[in-house]
Amino acid sequence: MSDVASPCINVCTLDPQTQVCLGCFRTIDEIAAWGGASNAERAAIVAQLPARREIFGRPSSAMPPEWQPERCANCGAQFACGANDATTPCWCASYPPVRPADDASSCLCPACMASATRQA
Repeated sequence: MSDVASPCINVCTLDPQTQVCLGCFRTIDEIAAWGGASNAERAAIVAQLPARREIFGRPSSAMPPEWQPERCANCGAQFACGANDATTPCWCASYPPVRPADDASSCLCPACMASATRQA
């Protein structure tokens, strides 16, 4: 049996009331436990996600409609940027400020942002 893939789509923003990620619809506890979870535990989590998606009224592609696709200035990965959405704070709002990318033309993806804050 192959590993159950992470449902993360790099839209890492927690709903402040429910603590559910608005990208993958996992709870903060499920996200934290994912790395150590068995395939059965992961499958059980993934099975709950469609119902949560419906509760939040989001399509299965999950990126909030007001958010824009962006490419990371550091690694080139595609991710969702909510910097211009006044209704849902962007995932990056929870990070401390970091030095802009060398070309300062775009944002960093969640992985590069986490790395940059660890180095700061």
